[in-house]
Amino acid sequence: MLSKLKKLPFVKNIWSYIRKAKIIRKHKLVSQFWRPIIDSYYSGKLKPIDITPKKDFGNQKIIWQYWGQGVQDNSLPEVVKICFNSVDKHNDEFQVIRLDDTNYSDYIDFPEFVQEKVKSGQFKRTFFSDLLRLALLDTYGGVWLDATILQTGPLDSKLLELPYFMYQRDEKEENKKSWENSYSYYWGWGERFKVRVLNSIIYAKQGNELINDMYQLMNYYWKTQTEIIDYFFFQILYNELVTGKLASNRCPIISDIYPHILQTKFNGVKNLMDFPKALSYTNTHKMSYFDINGMNNLKSFIEFQD
Repeated sequence: MLSKLKKLPFVKNIWSYIRKAKIIRKHKLVSQFWRPIIDSYYSGKLKPIDITPKKDFGNQKIIWQYWGQGVQDNSLPEVVKICFNSVDKHNDEFQVIRLDDTNYSDYIDFPEFVQEKVKSGQFKRTFFSDLLRLALLDTYGGVWLDATILQTGPLDSKLLELPYFMYQRDEKEENKKSWENSYSYYWGWGERFKVRVLNSIIYAKQGNELINDMYQLMNYYWKTQTEIIDYFFFQILYNELVTGKLASNRCPIISDIYPHILQTKFNGVKNLMDFPKALSYTNTHKMSYFDINGMNNLKSFIEFQD
């Protein structure tokens, strides 16, 4: 009976309203958490942490990837294997460096408090990778691609020229409701919704101010906190910076819808747009851990592309 009630339109609308209000309240709390820390940082009250490069890559273009459990092929989930292969296929001009928990220290040294929380499992790998990408990009520059990024062509040369770039929320999106219904904790619009950036794909020049400031602020979080305040605390920090102290440094807004279109189609959404149009927006696509049907759709797509 209850399951039938939940399917009624007015019940679904009420539930959607309650859920969105809860999400907005949480975003407000996380924003309020970050603001005094940001103010302290920019007033010089927080001591920055220096990062010393451990490698010299010269002018080599670098793509960074991380899979904590080990990057050996036989241990990887199938979707990660497919994504890694696509990155190798389309980036002849880049050195692709894949890190795991055994070798990231060859490239970067973290403070002891970070290492302790990683070893103890107090902060999970997902959140460590947030810190790792910032440290690597600040120290060396390059492009960060999550292990579940599928490439269908080369990286965008125009984005490589920017000081930094991440896909962000575009207020001009026409299908807001459809995206919100697909995953309301990530998709939302309006000033009160603070999760507005995809951090799975990051382009950055070495020493970029925004990347460095985010690294310093995230380090402070790791030093002073014992738990993660919200899964999207990285994204909310970014929003606070680019709507505040670093508003003038913000990269161009290109919709974070674009890297999600293929994933959505593989998951069975038919009426979004056709594949040629989806591929015209970007060559970098965020995948997920698909069910059997989704994996079959991904494999069929790869076979067709080849």
